[in-house]
Amino acid sequence: MLLSQSPLRNIFMLFVAMLVTTVIFTASAADARSKPVAYTAELQQPVEASRHIIKGTVMHCTGTECKGAKSGSSVKTVCARLSRKVGPLASFTYKGEAVDAEALAQCNGDKKGSKQRIANRR
Repeated sequence: MLLSQSPLRNIFMLFVAMLVTTVIFTASAADARSKPVAYTAELQQPVEASRHIIKGTVMHCTGTECKGAKSGSSVKTVCARLSRKVGPLASFTYKGEAVDAEALAQCNGDKKGSKQRIANRR
């Protein structure tokens, strides 16, 4: 019997193939979970652990904190959509930089700032 026809060799090759497949899929799943956090929101009221898909990014919320990876949308859009889903935000940051008080008020649905700017244009 030739070595290339040995049943032990076939079992060994199957084991190696399964091991390589497992390593590849584990590495890709870990990479998908480790996307850097771009958005961080502090909520005014705590929420139960949940996740929300907002403009292509997943926001994970627990207690009074929500975190999510970067999306293709503007910071204002993500902030406003998150506020609509989980309630008023106490703060919102993008890559460690907090939005100002006026932008946060707009995220929370306060339209006074935008109406004031329109009135000033006239």
